[in-house]
Amino acid sequence: MKKLTVLLVAIVLGAMQAFASNNNPIHLEQQLRNEVASLLESPQIVIEKEELSADIEFTFNNNGEIVVLLVDSEKEIVKEYVKTRLNYKKIDSKIIKSRNKVFKLTLKIRKPERV
Repeated sequence: MKKLTVLLVAIVLGAMQAFASNNNPIHLEQQLRNEVASLLESPQIVIEKEELSADIEFTFNNNGEIVVLLVDSEKEIVKEYVKTRLNYKKIDSKIIKSRNKVFKLTLKIRKPERV
């Protein structure tokens, strides 16, 4: 009976510890995405098409700064815009603790609608 009680206490403590961890990776990645999106707000780019897109790959250095690895876009101005807005900018996200991880985002710049 004593072994059963000890086992039950161990299971309850283990379950509490598992649920106490609040580092939901989906939530942290969404937070990171929102912070990167705020850095890329309001581009002053004149575009001819309805929409331009760019695939961005980045990681973090030891100082917690974004290091842009790749910007894949057909327009050079979009590449320069992303690099100047993101490269070596600090982010306040907890996800930056995962070093050596490459993050990927797709940026879409839409032509403003005329009123």
